[in-house]
Amino acid sequence: MIKMDSDKDWPLEPFNDSVGPSDLRREWEEWFRAFELIAELRKIEVQHDKFILLLARGGRGLQRIYYNLRPVAGEVYPESVKIPLMPIETPEYDNAVKRLSNFFIGKRNERVELEVFRSLRQTSEESFSHFILKLRTQATRCDFRSREEIEILHQVAMGARDERVRDKGLENTMSLDDLTNYAVNRETLMKQKEKVRQFKENESAGTIATVKQDWGKKPTTTNTGPERRWDPSKHNETECSNCGSWKHRKDSRECSARACRCNSCGRMGHYARKCRSRRNTGARSFGYTKRKFGEANSLRENRDRYPDEPDQGSSRRYPPETLKVE
Repeated sequence: MIKMDSDKDWPLEPFNDSVGPSDLRREWEEWFRAFELIAELRKIEVQHDKFILLLARGGRGLQRIYYNLRPVAGEVYPESVKIPLMPIETPEYDNAVKRLSNFFIGKRNERVELEVFRSLRQTSEESFSHFILKLRTQATRCDFRSREEIEILHQVAMGARDERVRDKGLENTMSLDDLTNYAVNRETLMKQKEKVRQFKENESAGTIATVKQDWGKKPTTTNTGPERRWDPSKHNETECSNCGSWKHRKDSRECSARACRCNSCGRMGHYARKCRSRRNTGARSFGYTKRKFGEANSLRENRDRYPDEPDQGSSRRYPPETLKVE
């Protein structure tokens, strides 16, 4: 008798009849192999019990397919015997397997199977071990016999994702097992390098974010004034073209260069480091000027002419008309 309580010890999903026509045969072969193992573990040998268990575990999809199929050649139906002889058991399970296998497998087309084998490629998310398993599974349907390893090596050289693995396959210096070990080791190495690269990038990004955060919150203290913090909202997108500050624009009243004279061109309103005449011509760049004879007190005279301008000492330059370049 069939014990349904032990089904949870050997779980088996129902037969998936919703796969595509090209995968239906493989689905049946894999599911039937799993069912045979379960039936052997449970030591079910009676044909009727195995037949009932086959349809029960197969689900409604397999039941619908079976009960709509006609008998095929090779099914066995023994004749009835006279009493008191024991009637011969009808091989219901074997007949059902023949009928279902004939429907799912049918007549094998070697050209179609070979075309499927030639079209196999390793996908971007697929491991090399899974790719080799897929090639071996399809190779058994192509009936390569003694040429199976050579054909798989040729397909690895054409369909492997790693270029170095493809080159090794074309060199024809490694066996299939050696090439598989080489490809698996390459995959492990590349994954490790990718992890190290991502770790370095994340560490660098975290360091930069910490520095920016500290820069935006770090207080600046002075001995004479209260503690002040940098306000990012006052940070302009462009610097002042007169003094070079990032805290205001060139037309701001806070610019300290508004009351200063350029040491390069002698004009008011900007510093020498931001002088546009110096950048364009370069005539007075880093040049030295000399006062005319009798202008020793011109510094004081210039102070009288520009009383509102802050005094910057002897380093001040004067308008070009009062200067002479040697």
